[in-house]
Amino acid sequence: MKLPKIRLDSRGNYILFAVGFLVVAAAVLTWFLQYRYFINDAGRAWQFLWERPAVFWYTALIMLMGLVFLTGLTRRPVVAAGVMWGLIIVITYIHINKFNARGFPLLPEDFALASEAASLAKFVDVGALVRMLLALVLVGFLTFVLNRWVRMRFELWRGRQSQRWWKRWAVPSRVLMVILSGMLFMNLTDFVRNHSGQRYEDIGWLNSQLVAWNQVRNYDYNGFILGFLYNLHKFELAAPDGYDEARMSEIAAKYQKEALKKNAERVAVDEEDVNIIIILNESFYDPMVEYGGVRFEDYYPHTGGEILPNLRAVQKEYPSGYMYATDYGGGTANIEFEALTGLTNYWANTVPYTDLIPRAGDISSVASFLRNRDYRTTAIHPFNGAMYKRNIALHNFGYEQFITELEMDYLDREGNAEYINDRSAYRQTLDVLNSTDDNQLITLITMQNHLPYNFDIYDETQFSVTNTNIEEGRRSEIEIYYQMLHNSDKYLGEFLAELEASEKNVAVLFFGDHSAGLFDLTNSHEDKEVRDLSRLTPYFVYTNFDSANVKRAELPVTTPNCLSNTMFNVLDAQKPDLFYLLDKVCAETPILANAWFDNDAPFRNTTLSEYELITYDLLGGSKYWMR
Repeated sequence: MKLPKIRLDSRGNYILFAVGFLVVAAAVLTWFLQYRYFINDAGRAWQFLWERPAVFWYTALIMLMGLVFLTGLTRRPVVAAGVMWGLIIVITYIHINKFNARGFPLLPEDFALASEAASLAKFVDVGALVRMLLALVLVGFLTFVLNRWVRMRFELWRGRQSQRWWKRWAVPSRVLMVILSGMLFMNLTDFVRNHSGQRYEDIGWLNSQLVAWNQVRNYDYNGFILGFLYNLHKFELAAPDGYDEARMSEIAAKYQKEALKKNAERVAVDEEDVNIIIILNESFYDPMVEYGGVRFEDYYPHTGGEILPNLRAVQKEYPSGYMYATDYGGGTANIEFEALTGLTNYWANTVPYTDLIPRAGDISSVASFLRNRDYRTTAIHPFNGAMYKRNIALHNFGYEQFITELEMDYLDREGNAEYINDRSAYRQTLDVLNSTDDNQLITLITMQNHLPYNFDIYDETQFSVTNTNIEEGRRSEIEIYYQMLHNSDKYLGEFLAELEASEKNVAVLFFGDHSAGLFDLTNSHEDKEVRDLSRLTPYFVYTNFDSANVKRAELPVTTPNCLSNTMFNVLDAQKPDLFYLLDKVCAETPILANAWFDNDAPFRNTTLSEYELITYDLLGGSKYWMR
């Protein structure tokens, strides 16, 4: 039995051509987009296709929906492809210039930061701009020629003049294309636009991961389209019970009144010309910590002497204590967020720097408070400044200047280590401190002690772990880490000695953000008291000037949300309104972390309720607090 032949008229042939053309164009343009994302590296674009085929073809399907949408708008598939091609050229031109200047891909937030356009203009390659404009002219010409050929080949004008206008312009079919492609696009991208905001999120059916903390890796894993859409996500916080303008106005008035009264009795740091330096030292941990009747040294004994002699000297003279890290082995940005703002991530339980801060606008912080008192505010991070979107978050906190590895003058590393060491970071900090006679807040987020702890970083190490029940490779990592800590402590001693010799009045809040994720014996222990050892990092408040309040004292174990408030209290200094609420929070619930409560909620009292309302108001609400 012979199958009947299907004869298509010109219109039928045109529809087949249009479908085939859009499918091929979607694949080609997806590859071209990746080629441009990898800064015109064809090898990496092909590698992406071969190594991540599920991601590539899924992205091509999303691209196809975009082309169908544009076809519905323009009525011509060739024109739709030309428009998409031109958009890709323009968008990736911006991406390439940003990546070359900042080492970070284009984000949706970049289009909202129009005020930064002037500062980015100096990175624009004029030659590349001319080439982009010529490319757009070429794309326009090719689109015109191909579209005209298609129109002539399929005789698209025949019979059109006698049709009613909505048929002549194919309005019903075009509207249907726009609606269906838009709906399919939203459905296909829902998982990436409404992600959970976790540090990593496995997408098994794509054999990939969504990555919150590192958008270069996220774009590399998932391609430009999924990476860009991932960052469109607006993490929605649930409003606590009782949140409204009247309640927030009542709370704000309460603490404004208290601040007005109590600040009058405190030292005005701006009038005393006190410079403030806040140091978050990456993975700075004390292997001799004792807490709750247990000692870390009992699980990880070592030879070689004292690892942190300079820290010990500081602890004997200045107020010091241990911070309970909200994360183990990571989560620096979350800890940094709490320390600089006095807010908590306890209820949001997300990555505020990436999920909340970029869209929250100005945030109350130590920097905004001191900036309002004519302090110059500078943040220093000897690494990629866009990691965790710090360039956006710190700007929203009130930092005027952000110095990254690209702007640093000192770039020394530890042996074969990957990161700039603490000595270089401290030298950069001193240069900023001495660059002006104005009062300054300088925040330093170091990188030296960050993993990995490879065996070849140092030619030899001073410390040996003597617990032979620990696997040899892990013992080697710990010994490298201990040597890093020892050197970090040495550079800290050098830095404080420089401050001692300075004529400027300087107060320092120093803390380690978390321990390295190397200590399974304690972190996985059945006893909570032993597990807690893995989360305790040292902190202290130091001054190079005489103060009746700054003397040896044992400061409470607390989470990072209380650290800046503790510093202001040690200095007996005037402080933000929010910190008067923190006086109560940190006295009643000094540790606010899921690991501390073993995932049981703390007792809910009026103080915590007010704190939760303010945290929500600033991060996800209407910001009544700041009015």
